[in-house]
Amino acid sequence: MKKLWMSLSLLACIILLSACGNSDNVHKDDKVDKDGKIRIIEYGDFKCPYCKKVENKVMPKLKHEYIDKGKVNYQFVNMAFLGKDSIIGSRAGHAVQRLAPNSYLTFQKLMFKQQPDNEKPWITTKLVDKQIDQLDISTNTKTKIKNDYKKENSESWKAAKKDRKQYKENHIDTAPTVFINGKKVKDPYKYSNYKKLLNE
Repeated sequence: MKKLWMSLSLLACIILLSACGNSDNVHKDDKVDKDGKIRIIEYGDFKCPYCKKVENKVMPKLKHEYIDKGKVNYQFVNMAFLGKDSIIGSRAGHAVQRLAPNSYLTFQKLMFKQQPDNEKPWITTKLVDKQIDQLDISTNTKTKIKNDYKKENSESWKAAKKDRKQYKENHIDTAPTVFINGKKVKDPYKYSNYKKLLNE
């Protein structure tokens, strides 16, 4: 009886650990936002070349057909895990998202465009500021964004920290990883896979 109890306990632990480590279902209860829009959650990093592939091949169509028409709620969770400079990009992205939300996707596009074909650190405050200067927003807003992402413990710093905590707690170990309507996109490089989940 004791051996049976130990075996059952061990089995329960294995099942529990498997459930905790399974990232496929982490957003099963996070399908739509408060307005009923389907949520698209992308985990990535501005330094990730595979995320750049999604940005170039998928985002233009996704933006045109769904995001710009207000049909979905798109969120980029910046994992900031590819070097110490990654966090600079994450903080800046959050500052833009908070202070000039309509310009965020432009900023994201600009950041991926700067990505070099090597793994050396490249995200600097100087480079980020140049991308912010290209946004179609007031000079005053640009200054606020720059100040916010550079200031320790600012709202953008807290948001960037929250993103890192989220990807770790959800056991996301691959970038890009995309969820639509609570379901994980099996191949995030094919736009047809996005449409299939959006039209279910």
